[in-house]
Amino acid sequence: MNSLPVHASRRMTSMVARARQSGPRTLRNTRTLGASAVQHLIDDPALFAVQISRRMPLAARVGAGRALTALGALLPRGAGVSSLGAFMAGDIDRASEIVEEPGSSTALKGEVAILLGRPDLVTGESSPSTRARAAWAMGDLSGAVVILDSAGRGTSPQARRLRSELQLLTAGHRLEAPRNAVHRTHAPRGERLRVLHLITNSLPHTQSGYALRTHNILRGLRDHGIDSLALTRTGYPVMIGKPWCADEDVVDGIHYRRALPAKLASTPEGRLRQEVDEALELVDEFRPHVLHATTDYRNALVAQAVSEATGIPWLFEVRGLMEQTWIASHRIEELRQVAADSEKVRRIVEQESGLAREAGAVVTLSRTMAETLNDRGVPAERMSLVPNGVDASLLEERLDPAEARAGLELQLPGDALAVGSVSALVDYEGHDVLLRAIAHILADHSVPDQLKERLYVVIVGDGVTAPHLAELAAGLGLSDRLVMPGRVPRSQARTWVQALDLVAVPRKDFEVTRTVTPQKPAEAMALGRPVVASDLPALRETLIGAGGENLGVLVPPESPRELATAILDLLDNDARRADLGTRGRAAAMDRTWPAMMKRYEVAYRALVEKTAEGTRRGE
Repeated sequence: MNSLPVHASRRMTSMVARARQSGPRTLRNTRTLGASAVQHLIDDPALFAVQISRRMPLAARVGAGRALTALGALLPRGAGVSSLGAFMAGDIDRASEIVEEPGSSTALKGEVAILLGRPDLVTGESSPSTRARAAWAMGDLSGAVVILDSAGRGTSPQARRLRSELQLLTAGHRLEAPRNAVHRTHAPRGERLRVLHLITNSLPHTQSGYALRTHNILRGLRDHGIDSLALTRTGYPVMIGKPWCADEDVVDGIHYRRALPAKLASTPEGRLRQEVDEALELVDEFRPHVLHATTDYRNALVAQAVSEATGIPWLFEVRGLMEQTWIASHRIEELRQVAADSEKVRRIVEQESGLAREAGAVVTLSRTMAETLNDRGVPAERMSLVPNGVDASLLEERLDPAEARAGLELQLPGDALAVGSVSALVDYEGHDVLLRAIAHILADHSVPDQLKERLYVVIVGDGVTAPHLAELAAGLGLSDRLVMPGRVPRSQARTWVQALDLVAVPRKDFEVTRTVTPQKPAEAMALGRPVVASDLPALRETLIGAGGENLGVLVPPESPRELATAILDLLDNDARRADLGTRGRAAAMDRTWPAMMKRYEVAYRALVEKTAEGTRRGE
């Protein structure tokens, strides 16, 4: 980050002081991680075991799960162990069968039911703690607290945490912030802007689409002449298993500061207040003109509190609608409807909508999401649309699939046709639909054997569905056609995309996939790769050009047969693939991150000017 000279000495002094605290810092981080682990082990033993297993390579994870399944079969009342093992191994159907089997209930069996998205299977025989978690998982937040109160556990750590979360999701609730921290800094026209970003996670510890978008924006703003400093949520990244992390990471010149207090607060609201305290320290150090909070409501609450304490205006970037993502996490359609009608959804919508209405400006990713926010009372004139952009350097990449595979040492036949994606592995991404489409092609007698022999599927990334996808591929007879390297270094991701002949984005049809535009199709276009994707509003915005021209192929979501047809049509037509790649790259030239940065600057300067005008008027 290139801070203004007036702030250089403050930053240097702060960084030196932090460096001198490396010994106490390690002790602090270890204590925080230990406390977090104990909390998860007590509160969510099944989820804790699954999270530990995700640190393993996929093959080891599956093997450990199968071993647990076998062990549970030998134990009296071992159904919980068996169901947990099946879940870890990716055999979701078997895990569900075990959980649904009649018989005595066990605590672990109930916990696995919640993991499976079947909290409705938790019975009255389960412990109050498990029943409260099941109610919470169904969206009955108040009911979860009542369960603990009725069982005499109303003062337990679990009850205190749930009450705190319930309070945060009360419309109009605000965090307390010091009232003596007033600090207004206005940027005269032409002065380099400074922005403090309040975010959830970041590189180098998390490589999600969220973290990558954040990093691309911060780099783009810097190159555009806007200085940024980012603060991640309290406890991160220690609480995801990174006890050796520093108080600040610098990636590509971008500074990410961590909120790591000496002792982690025991409730969600307490942790947000700790983040407010850290943010106020950064205000004194960095002297920002604007606060930029990024999804979800917790970051917005912190920005709101800091703004009230300092007078600095704040902007809310809504990258997704939290309740829609939560609804989509339910595997059973009937339960998704229960979730959609739940107290949790109502509270999230009310709280996030209220914060968006109160923010000085709102940024969002897609027209569909902007329309939803407008329906919720956010004025259209206060919203800016900044869709996912692409790194301009991608446009310079010119590797053909064979060259990319050679660089990755990917062992595929020289004439292989590879279809796949580089993505987080979660259910709504629809990778199971892709596997079924490939299986359909291989079973189709009208498809030439020569093409079948050349066909491979490559799925790069990791996530909750990774074991299930490996299990499904084995069941479909695709194990020898499937390449799953797991999570790869950020620097390699673009090479993996270029190793593909065709990029598939087979997202399922949920509200979250209708409104949130993923980065992967835009990046694939920039790299000259043809894209086939589900015909959903957010993806349509990416794959249909300004003039209505097709920049990719859209197919009905959740239809393996129609996806198979589209894949076959493209793989059988080299010229069409090349044409789509060329058109996609040309369109991506207008969608680079540098091209998007002016939109942020306009929003920031409007906020600063509005605040300055209010000060002049004595407001």
